[in-house]
Amino acid sequence: MVLCLLSGQSLAGGEIVPTDDPGSDCVAATIATRRSAANRTYDEAYCSVNKDPTAYRTCLKNAAANPTIAFFTDRCGDAEDGAYVSFNGQTHQVRRKSESPHRLVRYAGTYTGEGVSVRVVPGKLIERFVEDGEVLGVTYSVDVFITRGGETVKIAAIYDDRR
Repeated sequence: MVLCLLSGQSLAGGEIVPTDDPGSDCVAATIATRRSAANRTYDEAYCSVNKDPTAYRTCLKNAAANPTIAFFTDRCGDAEDGAYVSFNGQTHQVRRKSESPHRLVRYAGTYTGEGVSVRVVPGKLIERFVEDGEVLGVTYSVDVFITRGGETVKIAAIYDDRR
């Protein structure tokens, strides 16, 4: 599969940088975007727990080798548990405020919590994964709008719910 992603574009001139959600061991649907140069600062902070210089460099190398950032997921939780959005090295739990009807993108809608608002707007179907006539998942282009403290960014991303 080819991912054609654009880096986050600020609508208010500020800096909200999607960062990897630490997640869980489950195979949850995610929304991911392209890793940008701005991620280097957050990768360095994450890798700094490694006091050994070789381990630190290896951590940075591994982070840089992953071209995408999975920054939104529900971590296989129930709908009432909400979802998690990660940016600027922090993860925020958000709860669904309104649902946008979309048959295949279950994250479509608006979420709020911890001073953060997230709106997921589905775009076009990229790929449908079918085996023996059963749909095992889809990938969709989505626009994700994240608002915090009066600052809003629009992030072109990919929704992926393959099982």
